Amino acid sequence: MIEVGKYKNSKTREIVEDAISQLCAVGFDSDGAASLLVIQGMIRIEDPQKRKEMAAFVTREAEDDTD
Repeated sequence: MIEVGKYKNSKTREIVEDAISQLCAVGFDSDGAASLLVIQGMIRIEDPQKRKEMAAFVTREAEDDTD
């Protein structure tokens, strides 16, 4: 039996991958599709503190050159 946390993580990844695939199907490249999801997600975060935390995370990830 799969534990709830693993199921949610797996299902979330599946949803995101599906959204990216659908955006690619209408003409976005994969980076453009992922970027659009980030932007649309940020727009929908209502809590100002949570929005700041997410912006800080995105900034840290953008500066991480280990990829």
